[in-house]
Amino acid sequence: MELQVVVNARETGKKSLLKQLRKDKKTPAIIYGVDFKPEAVWVDEKEISGIIKHSKTSVLTLNDNKKKITAVIKDVSYDVLSDRVNHVDFMKIEAKKELDITVPLELEGACRGVKEGGILDFITREIDIRTIPAKIPHSIKVDVSQLNMGDVLKVSQLHIPEGITVLTPGDSICISIQVPRKEEEAAAPEAEAEAAPEVEKKGKEAKEGKETPAEEVKKTADKK
Repeated sequence: MELQVVVNARETGKKSLLKQLRKDKKTPAIIYGVDFKPEAVWVDEKEISGIIKHSKTSVLTLNDNKKKITAVIKDVSYDVLSDRVNHVDFMKIEAKKELDITVPLELEGACRGVKEGGILDFITREIDIRTIPAKIPHSIKVDVSQLNMGDVLKVSQLHIPEGITVLTPGDSICISIQVPRKEEEAAAPEAEAEAAPEVEKKGKEAKEGKETPAEEVKKTADKK
């Protein structure tokens, strides 16, 4: 189901105009596409923020009261201080023509490795795909229930719906179940304990006036 979004023409060329729009809770935007002259518009901040929060991959019907344009959100920029939506790029699309778009990954299932004490590292959170508008998913589901401690899940292992081509490299790691650092460091004291007697022995030899193997080699080299 397409979402209706009211767009309004706006003036361009002055930063002060953009500041005033944002002050009035209006988000600057642009509409572009193949064989389509870009149009500068603004949309209601609350409305577009709600759509983006729900899903940035929704197919939208942009309505300026004169014409309707089918589009998707291609890019969103945010204010670095307030995290408000600062600007939106809409891309005009055609119903039967494939397009490239970025979709988020959504984790599901209780991870076995995490239950064992591992740490889930969500590395690749979205992937690039190519498909027709009708088949754009809100997200790609990622089942992590069977992942054990130390396992990794790559893009090539994702279950992709039919009619979608993945553009992100297949060897990109999506999920990694890491072994806690405490367990990795647990072996360090054991190694130190094994080395301690040897250090103690060398210290004792030095105290008694005995030459250590290293000192014997140095002494021989000095004689030469």
